[in-house]
Amino acid sequence: MSSTCQKRETTEQKKRLQHFQSELAILGSLQGFRYFQPWLRGKEELLLTIVNEDQDWQSPGFPVSAASSSSSISGSSSYSFGSGYDSSPLPGERPPPHAARARPQQHTEVEEQQQQHTEVEEQQQQHTEQTRRSSESHLLPASPSEREIAVPEMNCTLFLLAGYAKYGRPYAWIRSNHERLVNIGGADSLVKDTPMKLMSVSDWSSQDIHVWDMVSELVGLCTMPPPDNPFSLDTRYLQTLPLPDRFLVTGALLSFLEALVVQGSQEEVYYDKVVQEIKWLRRLHVHSLSDVLQLRGNVKRSPPAPEDSWEEMQQ
Repeated sequence: MSSTCQKRETTEQKKRLQHFQSELAILGSLQGFRYFQPWLRGKEELLLTIVNEDQDWQSPGFPVSAASSSSSISGSSSYSFGSGYDSSPLPGERPPPHAARARPQQHTEVEEQQQQHTEVEEQQQQHTEQTRRSSESHLLPASPSEREIAVPEMNCTLFLLAGYAKYGRPYAWIRSNHERLVNIGGADSLVKDTPMKLMSVSDWSSQDIHVWDMVSELVGLCTMPPPDNPFSLDTRYLQTLPLPDRFLVTGALLSFLEALVVQGSQEEVYYDKVVQEIKWLRRLHVHSLSDVLQLRGNVKRSPPAPEDSWEEMQQ
């Protein structure tokens, strides 16, 4: 019976990973996002270029150097690859036993037994988590970072997202600017190729994780200041595309963002903003379709395509 359950679980994990790989392929075919640009590289890999600093966001009180500081973002984007991952627990994890609150001076025998049992459970869970994370330090990508031929643009950091069948779950690696986001504790290539400690990766076994969950987390860690909507569109770029390209690109973006809205969590802070982006994008796509048909002589000329962004439409 247990063997049958294990086979079912293995089959289910394979299906989930295959679905993630299909999402990688879809994302890799898209263009027109404001904070990131995906590039598909094979069936299991996707390169993701993410903007470091939002040049359109200006505030005299925001230090430019903070984006390059390993202690910026209140430490949320600073990872430690050489410390066994035990320096700071992820949100939602149990703190180590030594961080538990101080015990009262006196206990009944039952309370002491319960406390000891709880501490044993915490130690076992911590040991299991450390063992898993220690094993993750040897999960190398198919292409080491020192052999990476892709070069990110200025003001950008390059990441590798992969859903390798041999690992059974997705992972993300930093491919450039390691010192900007992580405390690698040395220049050893094995350390540099340690997968990132992401909540979306940790939650893979227990939650329904999609490729946009990893992308939104990476954009929030990399881009300064963290955008309210990591999937904001580059409206200027989309509006200046040649008509046939504009029709195809906006249609592909619509399909991806609508899947995000339908399958994603409504609790995400960017959810409503993505819905607004879809409204603007749908208008542009319909206008593009009308213009394509008009050029073929099938319909009368449509009104001009929307020149305003969805933010301006709300005013």
